[in-house]
Amino acid sequence: MIKLLLIVLLIYTQFTHAKSLVLTGQVSSSAKQVVNAPQGSRWQIQIQWMEEEGKIVEKGKPVVVFDGANEQAQLTQNQENLDRLLLEFEQLKVQQSQNVIDAQGRLKVSKMRVEQAKIEASVPIEQVAAYDKGQYELALQRAMLENVKAQEALQRAMQEQSAELTKKEVNILQVQEEITYLNDVLSKLNVVSQVTGPVTYAMHPWFGTKVSAGMNVRPSWKVVDVQSTENFQIETWVHEIDAVGLNERSKVNITFDAYPEKQFTGFISSISKQSERKPLWGKSAYFPAIIKFDDKPDINLLPGMSVRLLLEKEANNNV
Repeated sequence: MIKLLLIVLLIYTQFTHAKSLVLTGQVSSSAKQVVNAPQGSRWQIQIQWMEEEGKIVEKGKPVVVFDGANEQAQLTQNQENLDRLLLEFEQLKVQQSQNVIDAQGRLKVSKMRVEQAKIEASVPIEQVAAYDKGQYELALQRAMLENVKAQEALQRAMQEQSAELTKKEVNILQVQEEITYLNDVLSKLNVVSQVTGPVTYAMHPWFGTKVSAGMNVRPSWKVVDVQSTENFQIETWVHEIDAVGLNERSKVNITFDAYPEKQFTGFISSISKQSERKPLWGKSAYFPAIIKFDDKPDINLLPGMSVRLLLEKEANNNV
């Protein structure tokens, strides 16, 4: 009886400290280019063309082309607006400069009239009639008042010049920024491959079908990826419950569906700290993980090959 109890306790202890976890995954390359739908001027963007799935595309060759007709039309319109605004700016600059020059000229004339009135008003009372003396002094006051007004007019002309030119420059800057933004968007609509490797289409996040040319997609959706034919690794997703007890460097036994008779070993290279939702898999969250090989497999690896993974993980002692 005691021996039986000890055996049961030993089995329970081993079960609570370690258990096997079976996962599925696929071969990928660490040198991988993931193409996501860019942000356009609308909430959706159409895929115009995609390279054939499975085809080996050379680095620098086109992979995906998104519809940019709306952005191109906006760019053309903004470039025309920019040309018009630049012309208006030059005309405004000439006009405002002339206004300032005119105000400076009126101020100069008013100063000369003040000097002239000062000379006339400085004549001694003994040399002119009292009436004329009063007229000279009154003329001086008027000249000084006109001089103050001319100074204020010059200040207003200079302020108006600065304000109008600044306003026009702001309008020009806004159009230039819009042009820069549209050029950036258009540059992302024609995607070229950054590596040499096969093309793989992404799955539609709602319908579970492959995305294809002519389909409308939302910004940031994965559309296609191109993987190099070297630097292979395995991508897998771990359920939030199964992620407990897993850590980097955990050992993994690897079996390829295409080579079921061969066994390989590897380890968890990285496991994300942030879970992600997979609507097609249910309401649970999953943690993406990367598996590295201990030794390069002696088989012909290709991106997208499916594998089965067997891991020994630490179980929760409270279970």
